[in-house]
Amino acid sequence: MKFSYFLLKKLVPGLKSKTQLIDALNLHAFETDDCKGDVIEISIPSNRYSDAASHWGIAKEIAAILNLNFNKEPLIKKIEKLAVNFKKTTKKPKNFRVFIKDKNLCPRYLAQYFENISVKPSPLWLQKILKDCGLKPINNVVDVMNYVMLETGQPLHAFDFDKLEKSSIIVRKAKNNESITSIDGINYKLSSDMLVIADFKKPQAIAGIKGGKEAEITKETKRIIVESANFDSFSIYKTSKKLNLTTDASIRFSHGLSLALPAIGLFRAKELLIDLCKAKAGEIFDSFSKPLSCRVLEFDLEKFNHFIGMNLTLKEAENYLKRLGFKKLNNNKWEIPLLRNDVYKFEDLAEEIIRLYGYNRLKPKAPAIVIKPSESDDFIVLKDEVRKILVNFGLAEVYNYSFSEKGEVELLNPVSESKKFLRVSLLPALLKNIEDNFRFFEEVKIFEVGKVFRKVADEVKEKLFLGIGLGIKKKETFFIIKGIIEEFLKKIGLVNFSVKEAVLEDNFFDNMLQVEINDEIIGYFGRCQSGFSLAEFDLEKILALRKVDYSFKPFSKFPAVLRDISVLVSLDIRVGEIIESIYQLDSGLIKDIDLIDEYFDKRWQNLQSLTFRIVFQAEDHTLTSVEIDNKMKEIIKLLKFKFNAEIR
Repeated sequence: MKFSYFLLKKLVPGLKSKTQLIDALNLHAFETDDCKGDVIEISIPSNRYSDAASHWGIAKEIAAILNLNFNKEPLIKKIEKLAVNFKKTTKKPKNFRVFIKDKNLCPRYLAQYFENISVKPSPLWLQKILKDCGLKPINNVVDVMNYVMLETGQPLHAFDFDKLEKSSIIVRKAKNNESITSIDGINYKLSSDMLVIADFKKPQAIAGIKGGKEAEITKETKRIIVESANFDSFSIYKTSKKLNLTTDASIRFSHGLSLALPAIGLFRAKELLIDLCKAKAGEIFDSFSKPLSCRVLEFDLEKFNHFIGMNLTLKEAENYLKRLGFKKLNNNKWEIPLLRNDVYKFEDLAEEIIRLYGYNRLKPKAPAIVIKPSESDDFIVLKDEVRKILVNFGLAEVYNYSFSEKGEVELLNPVSESKKFLRVSLLPALLKNIEDNFRFFEEVKIFEVGKVFRKVADEVKEKLFLGIGLGIKKKETFFIIKGIIEEFLKKIGLVNFSVKEAVLEDNFFDNMLQVEINDEIIGYFGRCQSGFSLAEFDLEKILALRKVDYSFKPFSKFPAVLRDISVLVSLDIRVGEIIESIYQLDSGLIKDIDLIDEYFDKRWQNLQSLTFRIVFQAEDHTLTSVEIDNKMKEIIKLLKFKFNAEIR
């Protein structure tokens, strides 16, 4: 933010040079750069806009750091006292009316009527300060508004009173497709979430950002209404981004300003309008009815010295606080200055003292801490393990944006229309990765570990997911991804899982299977319409299941027997349904069932050929061929009766 050294020198006459000012701010307050002429650039921290984004605020900082006199201190104290004790002359001014339709977006709105205005060029000293700060002089009324913003930090706006319909101001949300032409002649289309300052006819300003052309100040202006308000910081920021319109006022409001600042700005503007424009001040409207009060904090010297590692005396510590404008009350209580929105707790007071004392003066001291054994984060361990396993399987890791075209959680300020939502799944991006790379490679085997975002009971929940994608030219990938998933789950310690047919609402997949452990679905995999195979797993569920204490049985000492069976069944029959039915015949001897082949032929019309591998094993004896044959006869009978299958 640009500041005028010319004005700062007037506010702090004891300043010796521009270099002294810059060094003082760099060492004790804010990052500051020298610019040409009487201009300096100061980087204001986001939590200090209320008190320091102004020449008065920076002058206070300089005077406190260098222990110099602040030339305007009596005037500022007078204005701040007026702001705190301000009482409205009348609840309903006779000359004009103000209606606040949304008090949440406009916590405080002040307006004052002025007449006998003489519009003319501003004096040269004022024009110089505006130019130093990057603003263009217009006329004395407009220039006073801008100058007061630079001086106090409070944005102001002046309306030509005679151009307001029914002498009224309405603070409301814009109507859909409503528009406004700004002072610089640009037309802006508004939406219903934007706050405007309107009369009974149309919007006259975009609240907290820019004034409109209709009620601008001209040479013919004789009567004005000066607006000094406080607007919701988030609303101003959102509107500024949507309209791609950033102004000095919008930057200040977006960072949040004190509720006391509108009165300070208006009283200062009143003085200058009377002095420079020969104005006659009239009635004031103030929507704020609550009394303003300063926060009070307790300062404990012993606690401070222990916290910082110093040995300051009480007199030294109190001196630093007083120089910064803090007022001592009884029993070590300190009153926080009105505009210091950033000071809320004891640690904030300690920071104020130490930065004025000088960080560079602190003596280095080794920290005295108890060394604890390092702890591991279960999620980090799991993610590292997942990556290692899948890379060993020949998969490459990819990273995709968390934004997507569709989703459940909409962004307030999306980077583009195609990235308006937080993703609910990793699969769409993985599918696009495969499609993009399939033009150049014979096979694409990738995975991603990332967050997905879903709404649960009006709350946004983040979950860690794993996504896998396979694409191989002229080769079926379904059984490959199935094998990868089975081996992957075994390697991370999950062996008691089952695979069942899944029924999904969307048409993303041609067919899909779900992976379960103890009736808990941990993920899905299947073939999508483009022929690629994809899988997605909830790593948070996997982590929870890994923590469960399982009781393991020893491996059977007796050999397993494998039998394959091929059937011709209708296309409508699900693979998972067949597997589940076979399992139900005998959960004791049948240990595993896998689909190892499937085949389709146009000549078969509505039929499909499926080959299953069934694993038999007993815990207490070696199975005989007679036992296996009898069990296979039961399975064939089941398949014929329940699925009208033809055994091949």
